[in-house]
Amino acid sequence: MSVRYDDFKSLITNSDEEDWLYDDDLGKFVYKGDIRISILSDRSEPVGDDGFYEDWARKFPDKNARRKMYFLQFNDSIIEQFFTVAVDGHRSYIPYPKLDGMTITEEQYKLGKIVNSIHGYSFDEYLHQAGITVV
Repeated sequence: MSVRYDDFKSLITNSDEEDWLYDDDLGKFVYKGDIRISILSDRSEPVGDDGFYEDWARKFPDKNARRKMYFLQFNDSIIEQFFTVAVDGHRSYIPYPKLDGMTITEEQYKLGKIVNSIHGYSFDEYLHQAGITVV
């Protein structure tokens, strides 16, 4: 059965956090509704300084922020990259906002909810503290 790109993206963005299984050893989320769909955390070693120094990312008790990338996959093939910033000692992963207005899309929000579901911290509270809204 073939899957179109739009259907792939729709399945992910219309899912809820509970629709995913997480394997901490692999850093991989697997969609329960279609196990061919996954989100993989980039665990490669950073090259050089991967620090993130924009003001919004440093509004937390732990001021260190780092770029964190995820891969949206189908049958373990990378379909798209998803960029976030690990803030507050990696307590939350916030998608790159549009700086003009400090906004993220609904799609970014849904992906952020999924990748933050394992941490036990409020993704919405982190967005609020960073001054980011969803459009």
